[in-house]
Amino acid sequence: MYPGPSEPDYGAFIATMCAAMERQGHEVDRVVIDSRASGALSTPRKYVNLARRAVPAAKRADVIYGHYLFPTGAIAAAAGRIAKRPWVLTAHGGDVRNLSSPTIARLSTPGITGASAIIAVSRYLATELRESARALPPVHVIDMGVDMDRFRPSDRGAARRAHGLPDDVPVILAVGGLNERKNPLRLLQAFRLLQSRHPRARLVFVGAGPQEAALRAGVRLEGLGDAVILTGALPAAGVAEWMAACDLLALPSRVEPLGVVALEALASGRPVVATRIGGTAEVVGRAGVLVDPYDPRSIADGITRVLARPPSVAQCRTTAEGHDVNRQARRVLDILERAARDHTGGTVPGATASTTGRPYDP
Repeated sequence: MYPGPSEPDYGAFIATMCAAMERQGHEVDRVVIDSRASGALSTPRKYVNLARRAVPAAKRADVIYGHYLFPTGAIAAAAGRIAKRPWVLTAHGGDVRNLSSPTIARLSTPGITGASAIIAVSRYLATELRESARALPPVHVIDMGVDMDRFRPSDRGAARRAHGLPDDVPVILAVGGLNERKNPLRLLQAFRLLQSRHPRARLVFVGAGPQEAALRAGVRLEGLGDAVILTGALPAAGVAEWMAACDLLALPSRVEPLGVVALEALASGRPVVATRIGGTAEVVGRAGVLVDPYDPRSIADGITRVLARPPSVAQCRTTAEGHDVNRQARRVLDILERAARDHTGGTVPGATASTTGRPYDP
């Protein structure tokens, strides 16, 4: 996953990590898929093309850093074996849950067991991985981090004026795919309940996906009109503008392995109302509240609580600082450099990372 011309939000967190590695003096050769296009022909074609490009790139590399256990993890493993290079994989969420399928588990096994290490983006996901796979290399917990320069506190009033929003109304922001896991329809139900307490509130969805038509139909059915705004998918700069304009981020996903967007909100000085299912609780701390994603009233009550007593901008920003992408990149680089050294029995020229990513032991 990587941002492309028509998909500016696709895998943006991976692009952020790559850029942080380059800032620390490493060369990153990107072999990526930059489109969500899928189907009986499109899906096999894009992965075959990825595999075709991965092998020559692997021969130029010291180590392969693959994202998602399958199918890209399997491609990384095949390229590593052909090029005789080590590989490290990051598990992001759905790829771990997919191991419950015997077929996917079997196809994923060579990439997983042959990896020098696996990185999980949360403790929650690392535990799920250990319960889903029998033989594992060392497992480390390192999230993808947040660009603290791009996402930073800025003038809320100016941001609202830029989007034509009043200064004195609550603005709830949701960022992510409009799909079943992200739970936008239940958030819409919660917003309808919230309007009894905050009749002038606005709800903004930044993202696109298969539930967009149902979401628009729900807005019409509930008579919400201009109270709900759908922007479509936006690049990171556009997301940052909406972060500045909002009062809080709502992330009531049915399950959220981590939720990089929660870190982006916190770095922007905005609190988070997030699902209690998954790893988001590990990063939100006291800069937000956790809710039951299956209960619209729980979501509405959580939003009400944060609007009534919001954490300070400084508290939100401080919560995010431990997840600065530059710090997380140093931890990932330490693992990659160790894999390269172990493979060659020597040193890797230009190695600069110093922060250790410790194996996770539940």
